[in-house]
Amino acid sequence: MEKTAAWKVGGANPWSRKVFRNKDIFIGPLHPEELSVKTPSIPVAHLNAPLAEPEIMLELVQSNNAGGDVQFSRMSIGFEIPASVLPETLKTNLNGQIVDRAGAGALWITGITPFDKTILQQEFSCRTWRNGTETPCGSSTNLSKGPLGAAFEFLQVASNLGAPLLPGQWVATGGLSPAFPVRTGDTLRVKALDWDESLNLI
Repeated sequence: MEKTAAWKVGGANPWSRKVFRNKDIFIGPLHPEELSVKTPSIPVAHLNAPLAEPEIMLELVQSNNAGGDVQFSRMSIGFEIPASVLPETLKTNLNGQIVDRAGAGALWITGITPFDKTILQQEFSCRTWRNGTETPCGSSTNLSKGPLGAAFEFLQVASNLGAPLLPGQWVATGGLSPAFPVRTGDTLRVKALDWDESLNLI
């Protein structure tokens, strides 16, 4: 992939690890066309059997420290839209998921605020709705060490793989609740911490 606008984390929550039987997270790059920022709607008609899961997203920035470590500058909430193109028989295969960029489909980011580590270190719940009907409740505790812990695990895995991390790229830190099926015409809502955001699927 010549350009990477964002990264998604796979296998970070207990239901994913039960399926994929992974101990470490795996990561997938997202093309600029797969990223939408602060838009009222995103297209999903072109995606294969899209799902939706609420996630915390963090923006990469280069550190001013002597070592030049990667850090985070902003945070947001939104929906990651997995849309695996794998055959059903391979969707539970870990190597297949890695090749499929962790089921990459689309990523919607909104409610961008300055990065605040103390906020993300606390436990919090996450509620989502599809067309006004509430879906199963989520929690930061569904991620190993929370969204921030998942983000730092991402940095370690990305560094080990030599992934091209660049300032301005976003990292989707993993599903706060299980993914649910979506389709064109749906309206999604997510509420967590001080965020309360809605998205139309077209």
